[in-house]
Amino acid sequence: MAFLASVPLTAAACYDGADEAPTIVKRRADIPPDQAVVPAHTPGPGAALPEQRPPGLPSAAGPDWIALAAVIVTAALHLTLQARGPNLAFMVGTGVFWAALVAVRALRCKDAFRQWGFRADNLVQAAVVPALVLAVTAAAMALYAHLHGTLRFPPHAALLLLLYPVWGLIQQFLALGIVVNNLELVPVLRGHRVGIVFIGAALFGILHGPDPGLVGGSFVLEVVCIPLYFRCRNLWPLAVLHGWVGALFYLWVLDRDLWVENFG
Repeated sequence: MAFLASVPLTAAACYDGADEAPTIVKRRADIPPDQAVVPAHTPGPGAALPEQRPPGLPSAAGPDWIALAAVIVTAALHLTLQARGPNLAFMVGTGVFWAALVAVRALRCKDAFRQWGFRADNLVQAAVVPALVLAVTAAAMALYAHLHGTLRFPPHAALLLLLYPVWGLIQQFLALGIVVNNLELVPVLRGHRVGIVFIGAALFGILHGPDPGLVGGSFVLEVVCIPLYFRCRNLWPLAVLHGWVGALFYLWVLDRDLWVENFG
């Protein structure tokens, strides 16, 4: 009953017999124990316990369809406006739109930032594995570039490494904070994290089409990022991982200079 949602509850153990498993009885904190009312249906021995939602997930009973619809619109615009490569106007516009949406949601829910992954309390712990992944991936791409004659690092690449994580943060917020969090709330996917990893990574890769190399690289990146997000629910290190791996992947693997493409 809806009106009971505001009633403070405590848990008490009720034993019906020496050989029976205890059942949990919820009662009002201000009612004496001897007046507690046992619900008509209590879990018996071996009954499944209520689902425990992982820390950081939205508290809603179902997916946030409004946010997912906004992601779909953003994805459609991305495929249209960035078909030939990164579009600075689209990237800025997307950032402004989602910053506004985040601000509105944060005003309505004070814990929204933490639920999405904008948090600092576990930043060091969350950054260790992404840093190792970045080091290994950068070394592998540098070796590939050396063997294929594309190893270079022009001066403006340093600026790109400073700016690209901002775009990486936006993408990972949409992919992880919105899509993955809501996939976990879809009834048929609850508890199936492996399936969520591959669904989320496949969607992320498709959105980076039509270049097959970029699609494959994006898919692999997200196969790594989603489990790391499950582990710590922190977007900041994943944004840097995305930004730096993405910038070096364009420069060394695809032999494309994003700075020149966007700023001449």
